Amino acid sequence: MKRLFLRGSLFLIPAICAIAVSVLASGSTPDSKAFRVTTSPRYDRNPSFFKADDGTYWLFFARGRNSIGIRGMNGYDPDYDSYDIYYKTARNIQALQRATEKLLPGSDQVTFNTQRDVAALQASDGRIWVFTSSGYAPSSDPRVFYYTYEGSAWSGPTSIENTAYAGHIHALENNGQIYVFFDAWDYQLKVTRWNGVNWSSPAMISAKATLAKATVEGGMFYAVWSYVDMNANEYGKYIGLSTSADGMTWTNHGEIASWPGATNWDPVLAKDGRIFRLFWAPDAGVEGQFIAMSTSENPTSPASWSTPVKVTTASYGAITWWDFWPQVYSDGLSYLAYTSERNDAGTNMGDANIWMMHIKNNL
Repeated sequence: MKRLFLRGSLFLIPAICAIAVSVLASGSTPDSKAFRVTTSPRYDRNPSFFKADDGTYWLFFARGRNSIGIRGMNGYDPDYDSYDIYYKTARNIQALQRATEKLLPGSDQVTFNTQRDVAALQASDGRIWVFTSSGYAPSSDPRVFYYTYEGSAWSGPTSIENTAYAGHIHALENNGQIYVFFDAWDYQLKVTRWNGVNWSSPAMISAKATLAKATVEGGMFYAVWSYVDMNANEYGKYIGLSTSADGMTWTNHGEIASWPGATNWDPVLAKDGRIFRLFWAPDAGVEGQFIAMSTSENPTSPASWSTPVKVTTASYGAITWWDFWPQVYSDGLSYLAYTSERNDAGTNMGDANIWMMHIKNNL
C-alpha cells in the first residue's frame, strides 16, 4: 500500500496491493482455499483480528461509506473514501464467515478523520482497544484515535496527542504497556507508549519508513516497514527491519526483503517455531500486486532471508485486482487475513472484502 504526499495538503496519490496464486514448494495454491469473511458491496479493507482471553475471535475492519464500492467505477477511489469500523466475533475462525457484523458505535458519526487504518488488541486487563487513523486520506484531524470496550459499552473516539498527520498505524501490548506505531508527515516512523496513565512523547524508529507492523519475540521488539525517501523519489524500495529491547530505542538493520522490479508494501512479521516469516505486498506492474513471503531464522541478518515466493496472485488473464494488508494470526493453526477485490472464483475484480486462508499447511 503505497502513499505519495502532495506537499502542502493531506491528499495522496496512492496505489495499493493485489492478489495471487501460490508457488510454494508444496505445489498447493493457498488463495484457492481462501474463504471470504465479508460480503458487503461496499469497500471492506484493512483487517485486524485477535483471540480474546475467553477464546472468542474478534475481527475488525474498515467499510467504505461510498455505495459504489468497486474501484474505478464512476471514478471511485477507495483511498479517498471515508470509513466506518465494523467487527465480527465467533468461537472459531471459520465461524467468522457466518457471524453477524456489528458497527463499532460512534464510528459512523466521525467526519474529521477518514478512519481507513484499523489496529485492534485486547490488553492484559481485558480491555479491547481499537486504534484508527486516516491512512493519509483527506482528514481535518489526522491524528491517531482509539475506541475502547470493557465488556458492556464502547467509548471513544479519543485522540492521541503528538500524532498529528498520522497516516498508517499498528499497535501491540507488552508487559502491560501499549505501543502504537505510526508514520506521519514525510514518512517519519515513530512509536508512542501508554503506561496506563499517559502516552509518551513519540520516539523515532526511522526517518524514511511507512506501514510498520511490529511483534515481540523473546523480549525483543521487531518492526518491519516499507522504505520511503521522498527527496530521492524512492517509494516502497524495500522492506526494512528495526529492533528494540524496550520498544522506544531502536536499531535499524536495513533491507531484509524486496521483490525484483517491484515496489514493496504492507509488511507483517510472525514467528513460527524457530522461523520468522515475513509477508508483504509487492506491486510488480503487469504481475499485479500480490502477497509474498520470505523466511529467516536470524532476522537481523539481511543475508539470511530466503528468496521470496508468491502466496497469492493478482490477475486472471489480462484482468488484475488488488490484494493487500496481510495480517497473521497463529495459535497452533496459522491464518492469514487480507483485503481482496477478487470475486469468489478468482477470475474477475469486484468490490473489496476481507478474506482469510489457513496457511499452516502451506508454509
